[in-house]
Amino acid sequence: MAEEETVSFEVGGCRVVGTLCLAASENAPIVVLLHGFGGTRHELMISHTGTGILAHTAEKLASLGFSSLRIDFRGVGESGGHFQDTTYNRQVEDCIAAMDFVSDLLSAGPNAIFLLGWSQGGLVAAVAAGRTNRPAAVALWAPVGEPKVSFPALIGRDVYERALASRSPTNIQMPWGVLLTLGHEFFADVENLDPLNEIANYRGRVFIAEGSLDTAIPLGTAAKFAQAHKGAHQVWEAPMDHIFNTSENVEMLDKLITATARFFGARPI
Repeated sequence: MAEEETVSFEVGGCRVVGTLCLAASENAPIVVLLHGFGGTRHELMISHTGTGILAHTAEKLASLGFSSLRIDFRGVGESGGHFQDTTYNRQVEDCIAAMDFVSDLLSAGPNAIFLLGWSQGGLVAAVAAGRTNRPAAVALWAPVGEPKVSFPALIGRDVYERALASRSPTNIQMPWGVLLTLGHEFFADVENLDPLNEIANYRGRVFIAEGSLDTAIPLGTAAKFAQAHKGAHQVWEAPMDHIFNTSENVEMLDKLITATARFFGARPI
């Protein structure tokens, strides 16, 4: 098992909590892991392993020579703030602050910083990369590419339109049964932020994973990211659902992690 440590830093006066998972080699490259909508830094529990998807990813990355930092966005998990204040742009701020944190963490710093975002976390990774051009490379796993298409499809067009028009927070019953409260600013970001346009500004390499069995993200989103991105990229396609078939086993998830690490430039330890 890789060594893990709970860490924290401040963004906008709020404490952001994360888990640092260290590879064996000193100053190993580090991957900032970004969870999806309604998730936490450990992400959805894999029933037959008892670990979250991103916790499993961190352990596997460590075996491939990568340290990682997985964070709870503000308003989520152990981080400070309120979920109803969350927006895409606030999560991008958290991601950029996480890159600042890991760059200062060790005396010599990691030899490279990568971003890996799943679903809405993929949107955040794409935007943060485009706005900073800081990561050595970026991995987008089943990323949200057209939020004003996919989010209304998730909650219903009528609910979305009412929430967008309202200046007050809106209570929304999610398809998986959870009641969430979201502010007007969140819906304004859904309507106005374009991750495909943002990734066009990133000059580094991009890895984009898409599952043919994924019903949460429209098929062809990976191709749209690839078309928008002007630099080197790889589209990785597989017969997997939005949770990488982890309701059955971790075989597909491990294949995806290995392919991602290989794209980043892994040297197994």
